[in-house]
Amino acid sequence: MAALADVYGDLLIVRPPVPATCNKAGANYKSEVTHLEYSPRRAYDEWLSICDAIVACGGDALYQFEAVDDPFLGHAALEVDGDGAIHPAGAREVLGNLADVATGRVFTANGPWVTVRDRKLRAVMQHMLAHRRGEASYYEMLLARIADAGGYDLELTPNPHRWEGMADVAAVGDKVVLTYAVPGHYDQGVGPKSPRSSREGVAFAADHAGVPASARVYVELVYPHFHGDTVHFGARPVGAPPVLVHYAGGLWSDGHDVVLQALGTTVPIGMDDAVRYYAGNSRQVGQGLLVPEGVSAGFLESMSRLGLTNHTVPLFELFGKAGGGPACATLYLPKSLSVAPDAPFRYSVSRDAARARRDAIPERLTVAADFFRGKARG
Repeated sequence: MAALADVYGDLLIVRPPVPATCNKAGANYKSEVTHLEYSPRRAYDEWLSICDAIVACGGDALYQFEAVDDPFLGHAALEVDGDGAIHPAGAREVLGNLADVATGRVFTANGPWVTVRDRKLRAVMQHMLAHRRGEASYYEMLLARIADAGGYDLELTPNPHRWEGMADVAAVGDKVVLTYAVPGHYDQGVGPKSPRSSREGVAFAADHAGVPASARVYVELVYPHFHGDTVHFGARPVGAPPVLVHYAGGLWSDGHDVVLQALGTTVPIGMDDAVRYYAGNSRQVGQGLLVPEGVSAGFLESMSRLGLTNHTVPLFELFGKAGGGPACATLYLPKSLSVAPDAPFRYSVSRDAARARRDAIPERLTVAADFFRGKARG
């Protein structure tokens, strides 16, 4: 199946965390906990470690810095008032407002499904909740640069249905597992939670990518697994067929049985690894695997048995307060995509500048408790 064989390229889009990194206490069970202290610089260091690991695995990260970040650079510390105003610690100069800061933008797995067809770079765009829809412009801008550099025509297609991007797509050989959530099933027993991807949304994306109905495996998520990439990932073992590395407890009702019937087998993830450490959010690049720090020795051994080389990345600040892992911060581009090795938006080319930037990232950010009142939602 050409469409599915092309999903996992070694080039991945990433997006640097905003220098005013702050968890807004929202979208999942970890981020429902209110934190008042953050370290944007540590979050940036952890993002650099993801990019370094991608390169170490033989891939590359594609990204660009954004002018909207400039006001927050060059300050040792930032403070956020109860009304969201951001200012340098100890000063009253207002640099911006947290309501206007895309703090969730580092989650690039919520990006578009990109395909290549007849020298055309095609993307079906994600359809996020209102507070994250502004993130689409980053992909539009970066994909335009990629297309221009490679001599591709760019075609962007909006998804009219709720779809939170490639975080709900797991290709496994000639099959693809598509995850979505149904209110009342997803959040049964825990109260209403924020809407996630819909079945209509994942189906529209698969249609656009050219995946036939016979190749699709539709399964529902159950809270706290807000995306499929918190449950499983499609692994490509060395010298063996593709396989789904999977946590059975992350799917609604008989979802695991549906997966087994379609795929025949899975490599299991234990509950603690899946729920506490986001092992399902590991990201394979080439024969390497980016793994969240803290997963069990047993999980690491099971990945080594697949012939993969584990690269453990620290995520305490970047995702420890928000919920997520290496896959959350990366978006696969198709294997058939060609990008010049000296393209300036490659991390391998601009690594020195990326590392130098860390000194301008604030070391500390504190938030007034009043800012979070009434904002917690799942």
